[in-house]
Amino acid sequence: MDSPVPRSASWVLLLYLASIAMSACSGPGSGRVAPVAQVAALRSDAGAQVKSTLSREHTVVVDIPEAQLKAGFEQVVARCTSDTAHHCAILQSDLSSGDTPSGLIKLRIDPEAVEDLIALAAAQGKLERRSTQVEDLADAVADTQAHIEMLTSYRKQLLELQAKAGTNVDAAIKIASELSTVQTNLERFNGEAAYQTKRTTTDVVNIDFVVAEHKASWRPVHEAFRDFLGNLSNGVSQAVTAVAYIVPWLFVVLPGLYLVRYLWRRRGR
Repeated sequence: MDSPVPRSASWVLLLYLASIAMSACSGPGSGRVAPVAQVAALRSDAGAQVKSTLSREHTVVVDIPEAQLKAGFEQVVARCTSDTAHHCAILQSDLSSGDTPSGLIKLRIDPEAVEDLIALAAAQGKLERRSTQVEDLADAVADTQAHIEMLTSYRKQLLELQAKAGTNVDAAIKIASELSTVQTNLERFNGEAAYQTKRTTTDVVNIDFVVAEHKASWRPVHEAFRDFLGNLSNGVSQAVTAVAYIVPWLFVVLPGLYLVRYLWRRRGR
């Protein structure tokens, strides 16, 4: 007959299972989290260990001559791509030409390199606007760290229980299932912590290149000459299409007019 799990081990497992009955969920399908009182205490300790919890996003608008748009855009992109020392990474880039030429670069970089990068972008034209948005992630960071500490501690307890389970298959299966759930939640919170660390240690910079005077006085004339052959071709095609629609009606209208004229003459007699 299998030996049962020690009462103390079973009591710890049952006590925890009861304590997480009112767990909080961070999203659909998320697992159990710490009790409210325990999380609050751990959040207080975790918050004291965090150096910076501010996430910054900068936006700059640069008015640039159309002739320099592509070169200026590529220069900023090349600067970021080569700046591995400040962990610069392009998140989004978009260069448009035509009637509304513009360029957009969204990147992430270390805070100490933000000013130099913005200065480089502004040097391509004229700095029209600059803004900075700051978000304090203190509560989210502390909450995530609290859950990580709680889950790490609980996983340690489960491993100790698993070692004491011996040959009790039923208890071993329950403990293994609980360990799997705890590990899944721990990996999820570690992922959130890594993302929060990235947001608080690097800044996001949005560089918007605009061509304010993209409709110069000579440009409409230039565009008219450029599109002359295309417009002429469209005009001829439309005229041919109109004739094609009119010709069939001539076989109806002309005989009809002739008949009306004939009847009118007979009536006049």
